[in-house]
Amino acid sequence: MKDLNKIKELCPSAYDFIVNKAETAEVGKYELENGAYVSVQEYTTKARIDAKYEAHKKFIDIQMILSGQEIIAVSPLDKMEIKDEYNETKDVMFFVHNDECTDYLLQAGDFLILYPQDVHMPCVCVNEKSSVRKIVVKVPVAG
Repeated sequence: MKDLNKIKELCPSAYDFIVNKAETAEVGKYELENGAYVSVQEYTTKARIDAKYEAHKKFIDIQMILSGQEIIAVSPLDKMEIKDEYNETKDVMFFVHNDECTDYLLQAGDFLILYPQDVHMPCVCVNEKSSVRKIVVKVPVAG
């Protein structure tokens, strides 16, 4: 997805960060409005077997590639088996690998919006391991 208006609707301060600061921001965490924040990351993608399926209860993820490419596998929560129970402090739970997923290839400028029911496995290499620069926006779930 490339329509940044979807991000603007969900979190205007995230939209502002992406448009005005993302390209030059240092790796790290930046606080936004209303409990949202953005994490600027740089890393090397990994083989699918080494990646982890995860989900969150308190935050919606917006994962956007700034440079490089990766696959993010997504599966509905009801199709997954819990591997590590929910950690409330870290707002994450992990799941057993399975093949009932949809792979999304994200390249520079692409993003996915992932809701609590979307179990996702980011950081998967496309053909071989490569460098990625990405932002992950965390938007608190309403209510």
